[in-house]
Amino acid sequence: MTNAQRLDHVEDELETVKRLLMSTASYAESANRRLDELTIKQDRTQSHLDELTIKQDRTQSHLDELTIKQDRTQSHLDELTIKQDRTQSHLDELTIKQDRTQSNLDQLGARVDQVGGKVDQLSDQVDSFITHTQRLFTKAGNEIEETKARTERLEALMLKLDRNFEEQKSQFQEFQLTTGAALERIDRVLDYLLRQQGGNPNPRS
Repeated sequence: MTNAQRLDHVEDELETVKRLLMSTASYAESANRRLDELTIKQDRTQSHLDELTIKQDRTQSHLDELTIKQDRTQSHLDELTIKQDRTQSHLDELTIKQDRTQSNLDQLGARVDQVGGKVDQLSDQVDSFITHTQRLFTKAGNEIEETKARTERLEALMLKLDRNFEEQKSQFQEFQLTTGAALERIDRVLDYLLRQQGGNPNPRS
């Protein structure tokens, strides 16, 4: 092979290396853009997760408040039960006194009516309070279900992002292998050129 043929061959190799380098640079820019987009999406996902955590904390706070109100309601119900037991005891005493005297029966009957009216009023208030509490529990349950559904959607999104990240990672590893092979080829061409220069002290101009 003449020197001219060798130089032509080297020029062809250099052109091939040039195309490989341009292709490698283009692929690297594309990979960097994809990695930047993935980072932005992950930041947005983290922001959504932070907002979800805040909402969950608020929901827990509401649940704690409802628990306190429920405890108070139970305490009121216990007090009402004690009062009703005391009222029943008074009624029993009044019944005994009724057997003793008709006059006392009339008076005690009026008192019983008054006590019964108060008990009815208290019962109505308790029923109204219980109904309101049940509505609050129902609303809290709906909010919890909605929060659970949003959490599940975010988990699905996180899984999708993880899969995308793995794909990007695989593509990047591929790119590393391709780049390594191209660099090895460039090294061989450079070694070849150096050997040619060393064997031809008077290269053609």
